Amino acid sequence: MKGICRLCDKDRDLRESHVIPGFVYKWLKETSGTGFLRFGLEPNKRAQDGYKLYWLCDECEGRLNDWETKFANEIFHPFNKGAIEKAAYGPWLLKFCASVSWRIMNLMLEEHDISHYPETLQDSALKAREIWKEFLLDKREHPDRNEQHFLPLNTIESFTDPNMPSNINRYILRSVDIDAAWGGKSAFVYSKLGRFIILGFIEMPQPRQWVGTKVHVKHGAVGASNYTLPIQFGAYLMDKARRSADIQGRISEKQNKRIEESFRKGMDRATNSESLRAMSEDVRLFGSKAFRPEK
Repeated sequence: MKGICRLCDKDRDLRESHVIPGFVYKWLKETSGTGFLRFGLEPNKRAQDGYKLYWLCDECEGRLNDWETKFANEIFHPFNKGAIEKAAYGPWLLKFCASVSWRIMNLMLEEHDISHYPETLQDSALKAREIWKEFLLDKREHPDRNEQHFLPLNTIESFTDPNMPSNINRYILRSVDIDAAWGGKSAFVYSKLGRFIILGFIEMPQPRQWVGTKVHVKHGAVGASNYTLPIQFGAYLMDKARRSADIQGRISEKQNKRIEESFRKGMDRATNSESLRAMSEDVRLFGSKAFRPEK
């Protein structure tokens, strides 16, 4: 279809583009126990792919795809396979992270709503989107104060917080999630791609609270590092896990039977799936409570 490309602003033929990169959904399907996807506010519907919109021309889609391919091949798949614990990166990682944050910010501004933001933060969100766009088009050398932060997650081995949700490993290892979050004077775009989190900061009043997560312009390394995060972010992640459990709890009895049938029909697939591994990690921590995640 014809339209204005969201990135280059040119009137061109537009392609149907993923908001969250397509390789993430392909991985979820291939490593799931059933081979099907269920998302967000419609958990009773099976899905074959992630959300797509006619946003980009071929040239801009290709630009983003180059960075996606590097991330998928050098970080996403090797980490998920357990082949590596640390990876070096070049300028492509900051471009990739900014492209994801830019897409999610676009989605929030065009398809959803950020009226829950204070007015000053709404203005900051518009500015951040423009800065990320200019960076992706090589019109600026770096995203300036709208930094990108990257956090690889791993299995929760133990915990002391009594409020830890009993689906925490399933959320950490298997979920795809997006948000435009704020608290106090801080605001960020949250993109969760399986076990990897990208934070595109709209406002970051206390940068010293984030240690080891910033994606640098030219090069750096991710994984097997010590990260320091604000305690509020841990509470935020737990809240996101609870919301995920709440959505899963809305799956109807009919659909739960379909899920069980899919598991039985593909028993070999199910028993070797990453979905079952994530569930097993929650069972290890919480016992039978893992089957009844709190809402």
